Amino acid sequence: MPHCLVFLRDLGAFAVRSVSQCSSALFLCVSVVALNLFPMIVQADEVPIELLRAKVAALEQEAASLEEQNQGLRQMLKEQEDDEVYIVVDTENNRLTLRQGEKVLLNAVVGTGSRQFIEEETGRNWYFESPLGSLSVLGKERNPVWIRPDWSYVEENMPVPAENDPDRIVREVLGKYALILGNGYKIHGTKFTDLLGTHFTHGCVSVGDKDLEVLYKTVKIGTKVYIY
Repeated sequence: MPHCLVFLRDLGAFAVRSVSQCSSALFLCVSVVALNLFPMIVQADEVPIELLRAKVAALEQEAASLEEQNQGLRQMLKEQEDDEVYIVVDTENNRLTLRQGEKVLLNAVVGTGSRQFIEEETGRNWYFESPLGSLSVLGKERNPVWIRPDWSYVEENMPVPAENDPDRIVREVLGKYALILGNGYKIHGTKFTDLLGTHFTHGCVSVGDKDLEVLYKTVKIGTKVYIY
């Protein structure tokens, strides 16, 4: 197992994925974090042996619990039919993979949630993070239109207009296609292609034009989307 690991917590599961091989496979296992053990090692002569044993037992119990949770993801991927297409989005590395069974159909550099926080004077606040977990494509759009939400005005220190204000309707900013994930989230295009590969969106997954066209033409309504 390569030493560089990224921990996943989606679908109610815990898994470990090799970064160097994320485009070809998902590697599932459970690991006890070495950092939890490090303080015990460097201070072993200062800690009673009973306390060390208790900490080790707690870590073993946590590992067993994580292994049990991991079964959910194993089973879900096992149940994927060989010819079933699905999407996997890695928000840490801003990568999207379109798969068909174990076959990789597309690797794309994308943009995901900026993880930034803004607050309005009234106390309303927003945190821009892409949704994590198991989702589905609920709809497909051509030439999608963006309806500006309140936070887009707050972010620019502009007064928030009425809900039916025509100023909220913005065209030609989401690309030619969009896949609807629900709760306002979509996989769509972007004008800011130079930012692909970074965390710059308000939660949606932004994709380059060519990759977006492949996604739109390949997936169907109901296609599973796993975001971690």
